[in-house]
Amino acid sequence: MDKALLVGCSTTATEEDILTSLDELGHLAEAVGIEPAGTITQRSHAISPATYVGSGKVEEIKSAITALDIDVVIFDDPLSPAQLKNLEKALEVQVMDRSFLIMQIFALRARTNEAVLEVSLAQKTYMLPRLVGMRASLSRQGGGSYNAKGPGETKLELDRRKLQKEIRTIKDRLEKIRKDKETARKQRERNRIPVVALVGYTNAGKSSLMNSLSETLQHPSDPVFEKDMLFATLDTKSKKLQKENMPPFILVDTVGFVSKLPHELVRSFETTLSDVVLADLVILVADGTDPDTSKTDTTKEVLKSIGADAIERIVVMTKKDLFDHDNPHSLETICVSNRTGENINALIDAIYGHLYRESRIQRLMIPFEDGAVYSAIKETTTVLETMYLDDGIHLRAVLTPDQAIQYRRWIL
Repeated sequence: MDKALLVGCSTTATEEDILTSLDELGHLAEAVGIEPAGTITQRSHAISPATYVGSGKVEEIKSAITALDIDVVIFDDPLSPAQLKNLEKALEVQVMDRSFLIMQIFALRARTNEAVLEVSLAQKTYMLPRLVGMRASLSRQGGGSYNAKGPGETKLELDRRKLQKEIRTIKDRLEKIRKDKETARKQRERNRIPVVALVGYTNAGKSSLMNSLSETLQHPSDPVFEKDMLFATLDTKSKKLQKENMPPFILVDTVGFVSKLPHELVRSFETTLSDVVLADLVILVADGTDPDTSKTDTTKEVLKSIGADAIERIVVMTKKDLFDHDNPHSLETICVSNRTGENINALIDAIYGHLYRESRIQRLMIPFEDGAVYSAIKETTTVLETMYLDDGIHLRAVLTPDQAIQYRRWIL
């Protein structure tokens, strides 16, 4: 494993906040097989445009590199092309920032064609302005994970032209995927099936919650991968779920968020994040055992940045079996346990309460020859009363506004 030195610098954050962020940076490094071997922090009046940290701190980093046998230095904030170039020259080891590291994790986790393309676009968009600074690092010989042999004799200008061409090609392919998804989405709209999107900080328990909802609603097939690790799942997963005698809905498990999420990734994951933007309801998932509300705040900031902050939402705290109070974050939430199943049914009721709050009780008369209509109503809504009379089937049922339009010829 490569050994990394983690560096954090801020003009506003406290020393404790910097160290908390570096702790998360260490977990991100471990996710790609890099061992955090030490940390260096600095609170400064201004960020150096040349080397990000001050010249004295650069010397301190050089000493730590020698003492700890460091292979790579990881900065907790994005580095400009000039900063990257100057730091590579001064430190003589590979230098990367948080954005580059997160994109490496995404590259490892991506499985579907869509996710692979989106990660590739983000990486190439990130690298394009930084080719000068990254050239020395990528060309360096070494035995570690990220000190591999570089581009050799390839000219920098050719690299840039090649990257620009690849970026255009990827954008074209993603546009085709976007159009295909739009077609599928319009089909769902024609079928009047609402969409519920799970969002939250990485490792908050979204995938576990999706599996719990699927099992409770008796749709347990093909469970979503879940593991206690950052960005355990990256590819969007969707399932059609339905409570008995109620209309169905589509549940979408989306990519997890993280603080200081690279702008390149947010832009590149436009097709994936569109599932959130166009959802009818957002379930904001948070780890109930974590007292730090900043992760929930980060999720809300990302929702705002993609234009999804106005969508109705339910806040859900996971791991209720591990805390003994109702609401660790002092929010109006539903606290659930994916392990014991506690309050999962309450969450399902809340989902239906949000999706179908405009439903009304309607009286219908369905002729016996239209028996298929009665069967469809029984499968997709709540039937309160049924009577078989001479002229047909009389019933009282809870219908959504769309269903009222769909079955208007039978409504009394």
